[in-house]
Amino acid sequence: MPIQLDPDSVPSKKRLHQKWLTVPLLFFASTLILSLVYLQYNWPGKWFSNVKPLGWNGAALTLNKGQGYSDQDKLVIKGLADQNIAVVSLSPPAFRAKDYQTITWSISGVTPNIEMEFLWRTADNRTFVRSLVWAANTLEPLEIAEDENWRGQIIDLAIIVKGTLAAPILINGISLEPVSLPGALPHMVKKWFALDPWQGTSINFVDGEAIDKNAPPVLAIAAIILLALLLNLILSIAKIIPLNVAMIGGMILLGWFMLDVRWQANLFQQLELTHQQFAGKTWEDKHLAAEDGALFDFMKKVKEKLPAENSRILYFSDEAYSRRKGAYHLYPHNVLALNDLPPASKIKTGDYIALFAKKSVQYDRSHQLLMWSDGQSIKVDLLFLAEGNALFKVR
Repeated sequence: MPIQLDPDSVPSKKRLHQKWLTVPLLFFASTLILSLVYLQYNWPGKWFSNVKPLGWNGAALTLNKGQGYSDQDKLVIKGLADQNIAVVSLSPPAFRAKDYQTITWSISGVTPNIEMEFLWRTADNRTFVRSLVWAANTLEPLEIAEDENWRGQIIDLAIIVKGTLAAPILINGISLEPVSLPGALPHMVKKWFALDPWQGTSINFVDGEAIDKNAPPVLAIAAIILLALLLNLILSIAKIIPLNVAMIGGMILLGWFMLDVRWQANLFQQLELTHQQFAGKTWEDKHLAAEDGALFDFMKKVKEKLPAENSRILYFSDEAYSRRKGAYHLYPHNVLALNDLPPASKIKTGDYIALFAKKSVQYDRSHQLLMWSDGQSIKVDLLFLAEGNALFKVR
């Protein structure tokens, strides 16, 4: 007698697909619920606004310091003024600060050695400043609504350029987005994929430095998974969907996949920046281009002043990293790297003293004395001095 199978005991492909479709749907529902809760407690002001965006092209800006000119709709900065700065300003019709939350500067041609600051002046003649962040070849939009000084009537806007100009800087324009959730959502989504600076944990995960410390990716995804599993439990108790233990694993895998996509996107951005920073350069130029390039350059010049044979070098720095890395660069000389200078009685004639990023040490050039705490001092010859860092030889 042939065996009869109950059609309901063998799930069809359609039913199987419906079950697994529940995983992304619950994940999406959980994400939406948590996002709405987060916005409810963190969004500044109303969700919708009738205020129109403000925007000006580069030609509307005035170059107060520095050398440059207007070119069609752009402002070109081709040179900096004294103290290596340029100042660009704009005096728009007065507007209320609370109506606007995001400021975007469209600028190109900026190199890593350039710093920028945004300034604004209120109707009561008070001036405030915020640093602008340069990442992935673009200036990050400035979320200004969170700043307590962004208030009252705004009558002047400005940007300060500091550093060394390697090529002309083109300012295409500035735009201000109103406090409106629909207009801000693209910036918020983009911020989740903004470059998180490379650090010790980056090989494993992104900790959310570039996003928001209130909602780092790992914590956010964990909360989404927990809420999605809770929704699954509630729906199964209500007999809307069956309880399937395999969905727990599917939910965790989906969250893991989302984190991995974010991690990979960050690594690809970092790869491009690393290529720009180091590709095609010599061993020495790569060291100079690194974040500790100033330390490498100082140690290179110190070694040029030292004799060929091994010498005793007393190396002092307030920074633990600079002490360790600086000592490494000075090998094979006999290096003693410390934070504080020892008593003068323990320093011998012929010793070399190197100081990098070291405070509370003074050099009297007229008497050739190196002085530090508790009235300690010794006679020295200055061999090298640059930007507050120095090399001495004890007499």
